[in-house]
Amino acid sequence: MPIRPLLAAAVVLLLAACGESVAAPDADPIVAAARAVPGVDAVAAGYLGPDGEEREAPPADPDGWTLRLEITHDVARGSGWAIETIEGLLADRPDTALPRLEIWLRPTTPADAEIVALAYPSAESDDPVGDAYLLAGTPGVARAVFDGETADVRVRDESDLAKVADVAAVNGAGVDVVRTLDDTAELAVADAPPRPAYVPAAGPWPADPAAPACDPAQLRLELTGQDAALGSRYLFLGATNTGAAPCALQGAPSLAFRTLTEQPLAVTVLPSPAADRVVVPPGGRAVAMLDWNAMPTAGNDDLSYEVLLAATPGAPPTELPLTSLVMAGQNPGSYLDIVDAGEVMVTAWQPDGAAL
Repeated sequence: MPIRPLLAAAVVLLLAACGESVAAPDADPIVAAARAVPGVDAVAAGYLGPDGEEREAPPADPDGWTLRLEITHDVARGSGWAIETIEGLLADRPDTALPRLEIWLRPTTPADAEIVALAYPSAESDDPVGDAYLLAGTPGVARAVFDGETADVRVRDESDLAKVADVAAVNGAGVDVVRTLDDTAELAVADAPPRPAYVPAAGPWPADPAAPACDPAQLRLELTGQDAALGSRYLFLGATNTGAAPCALQGAPSLAFRTLTEQPLAVTVLPSPAADRVVVPPGGRAVAMLDWNAMPTAGNDDLSYEVLLAATPGAPPTELPLTSLVMAGQNPGSYLDIVDAGEVMVTAWQPDGAAL
């Protein structure tokens, strides 16, 4: 044996005999590479044998073993960053390399939710990484674990089941059932109340002075769109009449805002001047717009992840996570740059197709 390895071995034995701890080198170069990635907060590595044996040190014969990496990072980095990081780590690793490799992501969130996703090997059909990030940004979620085949999604309170199931349904997430942490209640995603189909207005709506005020129970409230230009921000709101007869809305909706941990934000909402009464036909959608100037968000976790929307002041509000907003060709966002002490403006309800 060459002299240098003998000397190194002797030093290790001497340190061990003296009670000094000796850090073992990373068994696989990918472990050190993962720890060196900017934005990675921690990397845990372990080996799983074909018989279920677990160990920290690499086996003498890696055939049949799996190296599992768990990469912890701030969810604010985004799913795109996570995917690029995985691709970079795998760039020089042959697919046939032993031991077999699994990479799991553990994004941390301001809500301290348990979010875990299998990032490698890639799932054949579902998108566990995208689904995990989607639910990580949804208020009420306490756990979202995706392994490419199964999903375990939990909420803290039974009242959060419907909105989280709706987010999963409209985004096509690979989860069948949403459960509470204590297993006392659950809701199948397929049983989430369906959203009414959008039917564009074919022409001007009739005035119908005999139409009664809309019953809040017969209005389906939604976030319908989002836009930005030159420092201004816009969020579009919808109220669909799911009843069998026309009903009337007048004035602006009532709004409030909550953080990812479902804490209220002190936001001033300025309604536009009173507008004409709007009679919404069955299946029709009244629209309104939220307008604000960009607000500073650096280092602030208390952003608006959820809008509480009521059709009129005093009506029961509907909890609408930003992740419930689905726009064709765009990845779902999870928050608005609306913060404590912010100020926003909202228009009155208008007929669908009206200029806002």
